[in-house]
Amino acid sequence: MNTFIKKDRQSGMTYIGILLILIIFALLAVVLVRIVPLYLESFKVQSVLKSMQEDQETAKLPPDEIEKRLLSRFDINDVDHVSNEHIKISRDKGKLVVTVNYEARVPLFMNLDIIAKFNDHRMELVVP
Repeated sequence: MNTFIKKDRQSGMTYIGILLILIIFALLAVVLVRIVPLYLESFKVQSVLKSMQEDQETAKLPPDEIEKRLLSRFDINDVDHVSNEHIKISRDKGKLVVTVNYEARVPLFMNLDIIAKFNDHRMELVVP
């Protein structure tokens, strides 16, 4: 009776190996599910600023009205992490500059959070 097993017949992964790979993929999937909405929200902010910049009437409005319209459009587009504290409106050499800098914090696991800072949202309007 031959009790030796040939090495060429042994192939594949063990259950522990498969389990470890599944755990790694599950963790990556959870992180992606938490991060992707943050960037989608950032794209919505850019889209709102671009649409307001293309509107010719926006440059004629006072800063309070611009802020009100921005917040209204953010609300319509389901942008949750931007509030009126994150919007800065200033005048610079005949231009009206609207800057939206915000930080989004999303819980990941227990006491771990994902924090994303978005500081590159800017719109310039030429004031007539």
